[in-house]
Amino acid sequence: MYIASLDISKAFDRVNHYKLYNSLLCAGVPVVIVDVLYNWYSKLVFAVRWNNSVSVQFSVGSGVRQGSCLSPAVFNVFMNCFIVQLKALRTGCHVTSLFIGCILYADDILLISPSVNGLQKNAG
Repeated sequence: MYIASLDISKAFDRVNHYKLYNSLLCAGVPVVIVDVLYNWYSKLVFAVRWNNSVSVQFSVGSGVRQGSCLSPAVFNVFMNCFIVQLKALRTGCHVTSLFIGCILYADDILLISPSVNGLQKNAG
């Protein structure tokens, strides 16, 4: 068994909102809930404070809201699309009929494969 460890600590900040909404819809989240999240995320603006100065506000098109109790669940649905695609490649390990192509915990991913070629295919 071959394992590659990936640290995706910046992933929360880089989730594309459009792909996030599509992931939620594909996962069966009701449209009305996705609309609420779209409305909430579309109003997301930031400003940078440096010393005594504050920048002009700018909108953000990626990332999940830090500190929100919904963000881990929304991120998990987003990451599930990755797992589904990985399973479709059929290059991970199997224990009886259970597919184990990756293990995710917080911001760490372990890609698992019975061969180096399969691992390279998963990581690519």
